[in-house]
Amino acid sequence: MQQQTGHDRPRRALQLAAAAAAIVPMFGLTIWMYVVRGEVPGVAEFFLGPLLIGGGMIFWLLLLHVVLCRDDLQSLGFRRDGFLRDVFFGAAMGGAFLLLKFLEQPLLNALFAPRPPSEEIILLLRTVSADPVLLTLWLGPVVWIGIAAFEELWRVFVLRRLWNLFPGQTREWAVLLVVSVLIGLAHAYQGPSAVVSIGIKSVLMGWYFKQTGRIRPLIVCHAVYDSLQVVMAVMAIRGY
Repeated sequence: MQQQTGHDRPRRALQLAAAAAAIVPMFGLTIWMYVVRGEVPGVAEFFLGPLLIGGGMIFWLLLLHVVLCRDDLQSLGFRRDGFLRDVFFGAAMGGAFLLLKFLEQPLLNALFAPRPPSEEIILLLRTVSADPVLLTLWLGPVVWIGIAAFEELWRVFVLRRLWNLFPGQTREWAVLLVVSVLIGLAHAYQGPSAVVSIGIKSVLMGWYFKQTGRIRPLIVCHAVYDSLQVVMAVMAIRGY
């Protein structure tokens, strides 16, 4: 093992501090919203919450990355080239993940008791499905910015910080698994089957980022995957 020098220690401490500054707000907000508060948000909060929290966290993560860590955006996977290729691969992954969800669901339902949506959630979905403007807002800026862009930027930011702390193939894979578990646990309010399902997909997305170093396909994948589920829920509510 390479001996740590005096010059390396401040840099490693900085990476650790930046990772903590990303992880603590993420889980703090999740615990407050779904454990402490414990109530389903209203329609306005359902839309404004992801946009304000997601948008704020995007700004915070970029600030940490550029100002505190003095790193460039390319290390987070932002690329000018390959736009159409990224969109194609991202959309294909989103569709493949939805297929994987259908395939894994019977096994997860056998292992864990399914958690049906509450009456409040169903009422909220009915309200959204009945209003084209609300549905467009949800499938547009809410999903793409407040959810997909925020969560994928969080993923690659934390991975980069911890990979800098623990270099080497074995340790980088260990970091990827730990971060995937954290992302799964952040969705614990959806039930244990969601924790496992999202954790598995998080490993796959982390592996893709490790191989390609590109964030755009991850954002597209996440947005397409979530949007398809919303569209299917709306179709079911409308009786299609």
